[in-house]
Amino acid sequence: MQKLRTGVMWSPPIANSFKWNVDGSSLGKPGPLGIGGVLRNYNGILFGIFSLPVGILDSNVVELRAAVKVIELSAFNCLLHHKHIIIESDSANVISWRPWLHHKLFSSVKRLASCFGSIIFSHSFREIGRPPS
Repeated sequence: MQKLRTGVMWSPPIANSFKWNVDGSSLGKPGPLGIGGVLRNYNGILFGIFSLPVGILDSNVVELRAAVKVIELSAFNCLLHHKHIIIESDSANVISWRPWLHHKLFSSVKRLASCFGSIIFSHSFREIGRPPS
């Protein structure tokens, strides 16, 4: 039986910044995997959403791919250039991983990072993926 966390809420990013909440999912282990994310501003207003199938991969790599994908999407959205971006994931591994472990994924991040004022990665519990009603 899964324990329910109480008092966990989505927190907005600081003024004039944007927050991506990202996640990966699996239909079985191993099984087909997907990634998705939701982009909101400091007022909690929805600015974007995506979901994509990514094949059959390690579950940690899928979580990492979700984080890389939102950096790519943000770089191609001129509205987000020179803004502060927060990427929030429920995967502690994604937040703590070192770039040399997955240099191919991180090479695109390094190249695109100059588009932003800053990119901050943060860990969250799965329950806070949406703002309060």
